[in-house]
Amino acid sequence: MPKQGDVFFDCRRPDRSLRISRHPDAGVVVLSIWNGGVCQGTFQLPADQVGMFAETLVHGPPPGTAAETAPELFRTGEYDTHPRIA
Repeated sequence: MPKQGDVFFDCRRPDRSLRISRHPDAGVVVLSIWNGGVCQGTFQLPADQVGMFAETLVHGPPPGTAAETAPELFRTGEYDTHPRIA
């Protein structure tokens, strides 16, 4: 378990978790996905972007930001990022 951080459990599978650990000395927050006791991958978020990340989780990206104006990226099709309304 992280010394400075939190653990969130997947609502579908309690053996999966998202761990968030703060590393102020390195200026990052590390997000990691765990299956059981095995880390599957990590992402280092710069500490100065944590507020924007949290805001995006709550409200979505602000209008006019890079997320809104960025060119369309290649997608695998695994996730439908633009759901169709019937």
